[in-house]
Amino acid sequence: MAKEEVKRTKQKRGPVVTVEEFLSLERPKGDLLVKVGREQVSVTSLDRIYWPDENLTKFDLLTFYLKVADYIMPYLQDRPAILQRYPRGIKAPMFFQQDLDSAPEFIKTARLTNQEGRQLDYGVYSTVGSLLHFVNLGTIEQHPWHSTVKRLDNPDWIAIDLDPKRAPWENVLQVALMVKEVADEVGLEAFPKTSGSSGIHIYVPLKPTNEYDKVAEFARLFASEVAQRAPKIATVERTIAKRKSTQVYVDWMQNARGKSLAATFTARAKPKAPVSMPLTWKQVEKGVKITDFTITNVPELLKKGDPWADFFKSRQSLKMN
Repeated sequence: MAKEEVKRTKQKRGPVVTVEEFLSLERPKGDLLVKVGREQVSVTSLDRIYWPDENLTKFDLLTFYLKVADYIMPYLQDRPAILQRYPRGIKAPMFFQQDLDSAPEFIKTARLTNQEGRQLDYGVYSTVGSLLHFVNLGTIEQHPWHSTVKRLDNPDWIAIDLDPKRAPWENVLQVALMVKEVADEVGLEAFPKTSGSSGIHIYVPLKPTNEYDKVAEFARLFASEVAQRAPKIATVERTIAKRKSTQVYVDWMQNARGKSLAATFTARAKPKAPVSMPLTWKQVEKGVKITDFTITNVPELLKKGDPWADFFKSRQSLKMN
Protein backbone atom coordinates (compact mmCIF):
# COMPACT_ATOMS: atom_id res chain seq x y z
CA MET A 1 0.00 0.00 0.00
CA ALA A 2 1.40 3.38 -1.03
CA LYS A 3 2.30 5.73 1.78
CA GLU A 4 0.09 8.78 2.17
CA GLU A 5 1.48 12.27 1.68
CA VAL A 6 2.35 14.36 4.73
CA LYS A 7 -0.81 16.16 5.84
CA ARG A 8 -0.36 19.93 5.74
CA THR A 9 -1.69 21.75 8.79
CA LYS A 10 -3.44 25.09 8.56
CA GLN A 11 -1.81 28.30 9.74
CA LYS A 12 -2.85 29.13 13.29
CA ARG A 13 -4.24 32.55 14.14
CA GLY A 14 -3.22 34.79 16.99
CA PRO A 15 -0.79 37.53 18.02
CA VAL A 16 2.26 37.75 15.73
CA VAL A 17 5.62 39.02 17.00
CA THR A 18 8.95 39.56 15.29
CA VAL A 19 12.05 37.66 16.39
CA GLU A 20 13.32 40.81 18.10
CA GLU A 21 10.04 41.25 19.97
CA PHE A 22 10.05 37.58 20.96
CA LEU A 23 13.59 37.80 22.35
CA SER A 24 12.66 40.86 24.41
CA LEU A 25 9.80 39.10 26.22
CA GLU A 26 10.15 38.25 29.90
CA ARG A 27 8.83 34.87 31.04
CA PRO A 28 5.92 34.73 28.55
CA LYS A 29 3.09 32.24 28.92
CA GLY A 30 0.80 30.51 26.47
CA ASP A 31 1.12 30.56 22.69
CA LEU A 32 2.38 32.99 20.07
CA LEU A 33 3.19 33.25 16.37
CA VAL A 34 6.74 34.31 15.58
CA LYS A 35 7.52 35.81 12.18
CA VAL A 36 10.85 34.34 11.12
CA GLY A 37 11.80 35.52 7.66
CA ARG A 38 8.82 34.72 5.42
CA GLU A 39 7.39 32.17 7.81
CA GLN A 40 5.05 32.43 10.77
CA VAL A 41 5.92 29.77 13.31
CA SER A 42 3.50 28.70 16.01
CA VAL A 43 5.20 28.41 19.40
CA THR A 44 3.16 26.97 22.24
CA SER A 45 3.21 26.44 26.02
CA LEU A 46 6.09 28.89 26.36
CA ASP A 47 6.13 28.68 30.16
CA ARG A 48 6.43 24.88 30.26
CA ILE A 49 9.41 23.85 32.39
CA TYR A 50 11.96 21.85 30.41
CA TRP A 51 14.84 21.78 32.92
CA PRO A 52 13.18 21.61 36.38
CA ASP A 53 16.35 21.94 38.48
CA GLU A 54 17.48 25.02 36.57
CA ASN A 55 13.95 26.42 36.13
CA LEU A 56 14.53 26.78 32.39
CA THR A 57 11.49 26.84 30.14
CA LYS A 58 10.54 26.07 26.58
CA PHE A 59 10.79 29.82 25.94
CA ASP A 60 14.40 29.75 27.16
CA LEU A 61 15.16 26.94 24.70
CA LEU A 62 13.47 28.69 21.76
CA THR A 63 15.33 31.88 22.67
CA PHE A 64 18.65 30.03 22.68
CA TYR A 65 18.09 28.62 19.20
CA LEU A 66 17.08 31.98 17.78
CA LYS A 67 20.24 33.55 19.22
CA VAL A 68 22.54 30.87 17.77
CA ALA A 69 20.59 30.32 14.53
CA ASP A 70 23.30 31.78 12.28
CA TYR A 71 25.86 29.43 13.86
CA ILE A 72 23.88 26.19 13.95
CA MET A 73 22.04 26.37 10.62
CA PRO A 74 25.07 25.53 8.42
CA TYR A 75 25.24 22.16 10.24
CA LEU A 76 21.51 21.54 9.74
CA GLN A 77 20.73 23.09 6.35
CA ASP A 78 19.10 20.68 3.88
CA ARG A 79 19.62 17.66 6.17
CA PRO A 80 16.93 15.16 7.18
CA ALA A 81 16.06 15.51 10.87
CA ILE A 82 15.82 12.68 13.38
CA LEU A 83 13.45 14.22 15.91
CA GLN A 84 14.17 13.24 19.51
CA ARG A 85 11.17 14.77 21.26
CA TYR A 86 10.85 15.73 24.93
CA PRO A 87 7.46 17.48 24.89
CA ARG A 88 7.28 17.59 28.73
CA GLY A 89 10.93 18.36 29.42
CA ILE A 90 14.04 16.34 30.20
CA LYS A 91 12.59 14.36 33.13
CA ALA A 92 9.53 13.11 31.26
CA PRO A 93 9.40 10.36 28.61
CA MET A 94 11.13 11.01 25.30
CA PHE A 95 10.31 9.49 21.91
CA PHE A 96 11.92 9.42 18.47
CA GLN A 97 10.11 10.57 15.35
CA GLN A 98 11.52 10.16 11.87
CA ASP A 99 8.25 9.81 9.98
CA LEU A 100 6.16 13.00 9.82
CA ASP A 101 2.39 12.57 9.63
CA SER A 102 1.66 16.28 9.44
CA ALA A 103 3.52 19.57 9.17
CA PRO A 104 2.95 23.21 8.19
CA GLU A 105 3.31 24.12 4.52
CA PHE A 106 6.75 25.66 5.04
CA ILE A 107 8.32 22.43 6.36
CA LYS A 108 10.17 20.61 3.63
CA THR A 109 10.05 16.81 3.72
CA ALA A 110 12.01 14.04 2.05
CA ARG A 111 10.61 10.55 1.49
CA LEU A 112 13.39 8.09 2.23
CA THR A 113 13.61 4.34 2.62
CA ASN A 114 15.06 3.16 5.94
CA GLN A 115 17.17 0.06 6.58
CA GLU A 116 14.05 -2.09 7.05
CA GLY A 117 12.71 -1.01 3.67
CA ARG A 118 9.98 1.26 5.09
CA GLN A 119 9.23 4.59 3.45
CA LEU A 120 9.52 7.49 5.89
CA ASP A 121 8.76 11.17 5.42
CA TYR A 122 11.62 12.98 7.17
CA GLY A 123 11.38 16.62 8.08
CA VAL A 124 14.22 18.60 6.54
CA TYR A 125 15.98 21.55 8.13
CA SER A 126 15.66 24.33 5.56
CA THR A 127 15.20 27.64 7.37
CA VAL A 128 15.39 29.08 10.88
CA GLY A 129 11.60 28.78 10.86
CA SER A 130 11.86 25.04 10.28
CA LEU A 131 14.32 24.72 13.19
CA LEU A 132 11.97 26.68 15.44
CA HIS A 133 9.04 24.45 14.44
CA PHE A 134 10.96 21.28 15.31
CA VAL A 135 12.07 22.78 18.63
CA ASN A 136 8.48 23.70 19.42
CA LEU A 137 7.58 20.01 19.04
CA GLY A 138 9.88 19.33 21.98
CA THR A 139 13.00 18.59 19.96
CA ILE A 140 15.50 19.85 22.52
CA GLU A 141 18.42 18.26 20.67
CA GLN A 142 19.06 18.52 16.94
CA HIS A 143 20.13 15.29 15.25
CA PRO A 144 20.74 15.86 11.52
CA TRP A 145 21.95 13.31 8.99
CA HIS A 146 25.63 13.39 7.98
CA SER A 147 24.54 14.23 4.41
CA THR A 148 22.16 16.66 2.75
CA VAL A 149 19.12 15.83 0.64
CA LYS A 150 21.12 17.06 -2.38
CA ARG A 151 23.74 14.31 -1.88
CA LEU A 152 21.98 11.83 0.40
CA ASP A 153 24.42 8.99 -0.13
CA ASN A 154 27.52 11.16 0.28
CA PRO A 155 28.30 12.38 3.81
CA ASP A 156 30.20 15.64 4.10
CA TRP A 157 31.93 14.90 7.38
CA ILE A 158 33.35 12.04 9.42
CA ALA A 159 32.18 11.95 13.04
CA ILE A 160 34.16 10.23 15.80
CA ASP A 161 32.46 9.98 19.19
CA LEU A 162 34.75 9.64 22.21
CA ASP A 163 32.53 7.97 24.80
CA PRO A 164 34.05 7.65 28.29
CA LYS A 165 31.42 5.64 30.16
CA ARG A 166 33.52 4.98 33.33
CA ALA A 167 36.80 6.46 32.06
CA PRO A 168 38.04 9.73 33.61
CA TRP A 169 37.60 13.00 31.70
CA GLU A 170 41.38 13.45 31.51
CA ASN A 171 41.53 10.30 29.38
CA VAL A 172 38.91 11.69 27.00
CA LEU A 173 41.06 14.78 26.48
CA GLN A 174 44.16 12.67 25.90
CA VAL A 175 42.41 10.44 23.37
CA ALA A 176 41.08 13.53 21.58
CA LEU A 177 44.64 14.80 21.18
CA MET A 178 45.64 11.38 19.87
CA VAL A 179 42.86 11.67 17.26
CA LYS A 180 44.35 15.01 16.21
CA GLU A 181 47.81 13.44 15.98
CA VAL A 182 46.60 10.68 13.66
CA ALA A 183 44.56 13.16 11.58
CA ASP A 184 47.60 15.44 11.20
CA GLU A 185 49.73 12.50 10.04
CA VAL A 186 47.31 11.57 7.26
CA GLY A 187 46.89 15.21 6.24
CA LEU A 188 43.39 15.81 7.54
CA GLU A 189 42.16 18.76 9.60
CA ALA A 190 39.98 17.67 12.51
CA PHE A 191 37.60 19.81 14.55
CA PRO A 192 36.74 18.99 18.20
CA LYS A 193 33.57 19.81 20.12
CA THR A 194 32.06 18.83 23.42
CA SER A 195 29.29 16.29 22.98
CA GLY A 196 27.27 18.22 25.55
CA SER A 197 26.70 14.89 27.28
CA SER A 198 29.77 13.05 28.55
CA GLY A 199 32.40 12.98 25.83
CA ILE A 200 33.97 14.74 22.88
CA HIS A 201 33.00 14.59 19.22
CA ILE A 202 35.63 15.08 16.53
CA TYR A 203 34.55 15.94 13.00
CA VAL A 204 36.52 15.89 9.76
CA PRO A 205 34.84 17.97 7.04
CA LEU A 206 34.70 16.19 3.68
CA LYS A 207 33.95 16.92 0.09
CA PRO A 208 30.73 14.92 -0.52
CA THR A 209 32.33 12.61 -3.07
CA ASN A 210 32.42 9.29 -1.18
CA GLU A 211 29.50 7.04 -0.30
CA TYR A 212 28.74 6.12 3.30
CA ASP A 213 30.38 2.67 3.15
CA LYS A 214 33.73 4.12 2.13
CA VAL A 215 33.60 6.88 4.75
CA ALA A 216 32.63 4.37 7.46
CA GLU A 217 35.51 2.08 6.51
CA PHE A 218 37.95 4.97 6.70
CA ALA A 219 36.52 5.92 10.11
CA ARG A 220 36.94 2.31 11.29
CA LEU A 221 40.60 2.21 10.26
CA PHE A 222 41.18 5.63 11.76
CA ALA A 223 39.60 4.71 15.11
CA SER A 224 41.53 1.43 15.20
CA GLU A 225 44.80 3.30 14.71
CA VAL A 226 43.98 5.63 17.62
CA ALA A 227 43.13 2.67 19.87
CA GLN A 228 46.32 0.81 18.93
CA ARG A 229 48.47 3.80 19.83
CA ALA A 230 46.96 4.29 23.27
CA PRO A 231 45.53 0.90 24.35
CA LYS A 232 45.49 1.79 28.06
CA ILE A 233 43.05 4.67 27.54
CA ALA A 234 41.41 3.99 24.14
CA THR A 235 39.46 1.09 22.64
CA VAL A 236 37.18 0.20 19.75
CA GLU A 237 35.54 -2.56 21.82
CA ARG A 238 31.75 -2.06 21.62
CA THR A 239 30.86 -4.23 24.63
CA ILE A 240 31.06 -2.10 27.78
CA ALA A 241 31.79 -5.10 30.00
CA LYS A 242 34.90 -5.88 27.95
CA ARG A 243 36.34 -2.39 28.32
CA LYS A 244 38.72 -1.37 31.08
CA SER A 245 37.49 1.38 33.35
CA THR A 246 40.28 3.61 32.01
CA GLN A 247 39.35 3.15 28.35
CA VAL A 248 37.49 5.67 26.21
CA TYR A 249 35.41 4.12 23.43
CA VAL A 250 36.47 5.51 20.05
CA ASP A 251 33.11 5.10 18.34
CA TRP A 252 33.27 5.26 14.55
CA MET A 253 30.01 3.41 13.93
CA GLN A 254 27.76 6.44 13.60
CA ASN A 255 29.16 7.07 10.11
CA ALA A 256 26.39 5.13 8.41
CA ARG A 257 23.47 6.24 6.26
CA GLY A 258 20.62 7.35 8.51
CA LYS A 259 22.78 7.61 11.65
CA SER A 260 23.35 10.85 13.50
CA LEU A 261 25.15 12.58 16.33
CA ALA A 262 24.04 15.61 18.31
CA ALA A 263 24.65 18.62 16.09
CA THR A 264 27.27 21.27 16.60
CA PHE A 265 25.72 24.03 18.79
CA THR A 266 22.75 21.90 19.80
CA ALA A 267 21.30 22.01 23.30
CA ARG A 268 21.28 18.67 25.14
CA ALA A 269 18.51 17.16 27.24
CA LYS A 270 20.81 16.84 30.24
CA PRO A 271 21.00 18.53 33.66
CA LYS A 272 22.26 22.13 33.55
CA ALA A 273 21.16 22.48 29.87
CA PRO A 274 24.58 21.91 28.27
CA VAL A 275 25.45 22.69 24.65
CA SER A 276 27.56 20.71 22.19
CA MET A 277 30.18 23.40 21.77
CA PRO A 278 32.91 23.77 19.13
CA LEU A 279 36.38 23.93 20.60
CA THR A 280 39.90 24.88 19.64
CA TRP A 281 42.60 22.28 20.17
CA LYS A 282 44.19 24.67 22.65
CA GLN A 283 41.03 24.43 24.78
CA VAL A 284 41.31 20.63 24.70
CA GLU A 285 44.95 20.86 25.80
CA LYS A 286 44.03 23.18 28.68
CA GLY A 287 41.33 20.85 30.01
CA VAL A 288 37.96 22.19 28.87
CA LYS A 289 34.85 20.78 30.61
CA ILE A 290 31.38 19.82 29.34
CA THR A 291 29.80 22.08 31.97
CA ASP A 292 31.58 25.17 30.59
CA PHE A 293 28.86 25.61 27.95
CA THR A 294 25.11 25.96 28.53
CA ILE A 295 22.14 27.51 26.75
CA THR A 296 22.44 30.49 29.08
CA ASN A 297 26.07 31.43 28.37
CA VAL A 298 26.83 30.18 24.84
CA PRO A 299 25.20 33.08 22.93
CA GLU A 300 27.43 35.52 24.84
CA LEU A 301 30.53 33.33 24.42
CA LEU A 302 30.02 33.26 20.66
CA LYS A 303 30.51 37.02 20.50
CA LYS A 304 34.21 36.26 21.12
CA GLY A 305 34.36 34.09 17.98
CA ASP A 306 33.43 30.70 16.56
CA PRO A 307 36.22 28.07 16.73
CA TRP A 308 34.65 26.26 13.77
CA ALA A 309 34.23 29.34 11.56
CA ASP A 310 36.32 27.72 8.79
CA PHE A 311 34.74 24.26 9.04
CA PHE A 312 33.00 24.23 5.67
CA LYS A 313 35.95 25.97 3.99
CA SER A 314 38.06 22.98 5.05
CA ARG A 315 36.31 20.21 3.11
CA GLN A 316 38.83 17.47 2.37
CA SER A 317 39.26 14.35 0.26
CA LEU A 318 39.94 10.97 1.83
CA LYS A 319 43.13 9.23 0.80
CA MET A 320 42.45 5.48 0.80
CA ASN A 321 44.33 2.60 -0.77
